[in-house]
Amino acid sequence: MADSVVFQSAEAWDGERPQTLVISCVDGRWRPYIQEFLVQGLGISPHTDFMAVPGGVEPLTLVDLIPKDFNFFRRRIEALVAGHGTRRVICIAHQDCSWYAERKIGPVTIDLQGRQLKDLRRAAAWMRETFQNIRVETYFARRIAGDGGAEKVVFEAV
Repeated sequence: MADSVVFQSAEAWDGERPQTLVISCVDGRWRPYIQEFLVQGLGISPHTDFMAVPGGVEPLTLVDLIPKDFNFFRRRIEALVAGHGTRRVICIAHQDCSWYAERKIGPVTIDLQGRQLKDLRRAAAWMRETFQNIRVETYFARRIAGDGGAEKVVFEAV
């Protein structure tokens, strides 16, 4: 079996359960910036529970339209809260999410950012009501012009 090892982590195993759950979109372009924000901006350990699906929290807003998506996501959050002792949930949406652009649940023309902000607030309200001892935070990531014309990513509280 030892001959099949292809990589060994330089870090020692840390078996302590994370008390923070991060929910975001799966879009890999945003992942490094989200990780940087969590660690440097919020001071959170990189050892967090992380749920990433297309559209981030969007399934939590579909209880009436697509209950199976809502229930799939809900059950996993409930399991993490019960099994890991989650105390804090951080929900992050991002600019130009292709999931929201392609899903088209609702009007044919949609204010994507407006819809995402509404969904963040709705999902956060559901989590606060369901898990009353958990702190829920919501953020929106977007690009801005940076020095020398290179775009930078900022995170705004919602």
